[in-house]
Amino acid sequence: MANYEHLKIERELLENERRTRKINIPRHPRGDLRGHGQKLSRDLTESFKFAQSQQTSRPGNFVLKIRYTGLLDITHLNKHGIEFVSQEDNHLCVVFVDETGMAVFADHLQRLGLDDAELTYKQILEAIEGIDNWTSEDRKSWALRRNGLPRSEKFLLDVELWPVAVAYHPERLSTCDAFERWLVHNGIRRTDKVNLDSLIMYRLEVNSSQANVLLNHSDVRLVDLPPKSGIHYSQLNCDIDRIPEGILSPTHQAARVCVLDSGVNTNHPLLAPAIAESEDFIGDTGGMDLNGHGTAVAGVALYGDLEACNSTNYWHPELWIFNGRILDENAEFDSSSIEKTLMEAVTYFVEEHQCRIFNLSLGNSNAPYDNRHIRGIAYVLDKLARDFNILFVVSAGNFSGSIDPDVPRHSWRDEYPEYLLADESIIIDPAPALNVLTVGSLARHNATFDAQRYPEIGQLAPATENQPSPFTRHGPTIKGAIKPELVAMGGNLASPIRTGNELNAVMRGMGVLTCNSRFVGNTLFSEISGTSFAAPYITHLAGRLLNNYPKASANLLRALLVNHANMLSEIESSFPEDMKKSYRSANGRDAFRDIAGYGAVDEGELFRSSQNAVVLMAEEKIENNSHHFFELPLPDDFLRSQRASREIRVTLSYCPAVRTTRIDYVATKMSFRLVKDQSLESVQRHFNHSTQDETKTRNDDATSNRDISAELRGKGTVQSSTWRIKQPKPSEKWFVVITRQDRDWGEALSFEQEDYALVVTVTDRENEEAQLYSQISQRIELKARERARARV
Repeated sequence: MANYEHLKIERELLENERRTRKINIPRHPRGDLRGHGQKLSRDLTESFKFAQSQQTSRPGNFVLKIRYTGLLDITHLNKHGIEFVSQEDNHLCVVFVDETGMAVFADHLQRLGLDDAELTYKQILEAIEGIDNWTSEDRKSWALRRNGLPRSEKFLLDVELWPVAVAYHPERLSTCDAFERWLVHNGIRRTDKVNLDSLIMYRLEVNSSQANVLLNHSDVRLVDLPPKSGIHYSQLNCDIDRIPEGILSPTHQAARVCVLDSGVNTNHPLLAPAIAESEDFIGDTGGMDLNGHGTAVAGVALYGDLEACNSTNYWHPELWIFNGRILDENAEFDSSSIEKTLMEAVTYFVEEHQCRIFNLSLGNSNAPYDNRHIRGIAYVLDKLARDFNILFVVSAGNFSGSIDPDVPRHSWRDEYPEYLLADESIIIDPAPALNVLTVGSLARHNATFDAQRYPEIGQLAPATENQPSPFTRHGPTIKGAIKPELVAMGGNLASPIRTGNELNAVMRGMGVLTCNSRFVGNTLFSEISGTSFAAPYITHLAGRLLNNYPKASANLLRALLVNHANMLSEIESSFPEDMKKSYRSANGRDAFRDIAGYGAVDEGELFRSSQNAVVLMAEEKIENNSHHFFELPLPDDFLRSQRASREIRVTLSYCPAVRTTRIDYVATKMSFRLVKDQSLESVQRHFNHSTQDETKTRNDDATSNRDISAELRGKGTVQSSTWRIKQPKPSEKWFVVITRQDRDWGEALSFEQEDYALVVTVTDRENEEAQLYSQISQRIELKARERARARV
């Protein structure tokens, strides 16, 4: 149980002058073209044998998977005997080939690289990396891979075929007829069918044996479980009489959270006990919400997961909500300057009401981040965060599609998650701000109201539980800094596939449950999707952290939240392996990291430590061009040499001065390294400027066990990495080294001593008898007594 207050650690009384670094850039040689052709020929022979063994409703036609690099001339694939079917990833396409085409393809590969070969469109063959098959694993949807087939005797599956030609093309009709005859022959009952230009889907009733046959059918593109979860009508239609009477207000000392939005309906029975103060900065409504957006945001900020609260009918406000109206009745910016309005509102709530946490679920869709300077609202927030030592939590912004270019090109569902990484879906102002926490969105539900009520295929969602919402936006921000840092539940959307307009999204039933501003004569709840409702969940957690640690700075709140974030397997697996590889090759980054940052916050030990997981905290000030050293108080039990999984997670947060006229933007650069050695004296020699000719500069140790590189994390003002250690050496000590370096132009803007927060979590979950908290506490106390004696 996590019942122990987090521990404070102190740095060693030793400072070093910073030293410089050297960087080498690697090169990649190109291979032999003749050898490349021979390799592809072998791939083709093996793939053809496998394709012949698969089920098919069209004998003599086979499916191959082509992996390639760079650009592939899809239009002229037929010059080599193969027919393009589908581009499944940036560097993966699926092709059809018959026996005649197979002979042509094999002949061209054999001639590749020969001096006398006169191959047209040879560059297509050069681009191919490998030839493989579309296997049963490729056909399994994310839900099917995660949950497996249902265990009942009969169950429903959604089965997609390869979208040959267009909806009513003779070739398409012939394909469907052949497949439907195959279904009848195999005793599979069809309950529904959808035939659109980019989608052929059947809902089929099958048993497990028939399902496995479908997974090995060459005409099948994907096998999926039907949508099942969603917010139900019964959840929304909650009468006021169901809510318990006399909901208590928060304690007087409770954290003060300000929602800057379209206002809040302060009379809502679930919000009223926690409303502290309202102010209107753009009109004279007294802060009343004429739109509903702000009330919905405030509901999540106050209660977090309202679905969980509603299921138990337990309502216990722990935070004071301050209401600042800065958006009009359309939840849009007023005609006055939003930057000026923000400065006025924030200054008022800080100086008059001592608010420490601000939620801004807003975004300027006309200001997507251009990979250059940070301006506008983001700059104002960065400056206010530093000036007032406050935490801003902002939403990543919603992506609703693009025209010119078309993103997605045809289908939200078919092109998910590729379009999440498009230039058009990058974060919008103020999400690029560096001194704030930016929050992206995850889906929880995947069935609309209609999909829950009717068995036919009417609406389909791209994402399912814990995958990135189809409307969330991606980073990074300036100089490649990780953005968004965190993700939380924000909802989903579905495509009404029978209308022919797949960009007309349906969200009802798949959003976040929250408070309805128009509850009088109506229901207390509304459900709505958007990154706007992911951000206040993090705001809610930040407020509860401040309740537990009232003296925590904004830096410490940011560090604690990010330090407890995990990259969910569902997020990472949303992106096919080839897409991840190609994205990393093109950008030097992980696709899932640019969408979800450090991940979703795990609340397990966020507020309190346990005997298996201990959180160490420090708040310090550091001078320019110097290092701080922290020795981690790791006990012998943790450092035991027996093989077992253990973790060290380190997070640094700071809030530098900024300048929009500089491409570097931040005046001060801080970073950390986790290193191991025999002693502090030995470690410091690797960082001291005076010894740089004698010892090499240290990077992180145990880099093969680390999830995020020092280079990547160091681009942001909140930085985190996790080390998973199997077999440490008991004789070694572990140190965190903090470094500060001001830009030449930033020295005048920076303080002589800049604040920062450090959070370290030490975890030993496989040791059932772990007494990690007790042992670390004893080491900290012993160290404190030694320091006290040294001062005497």
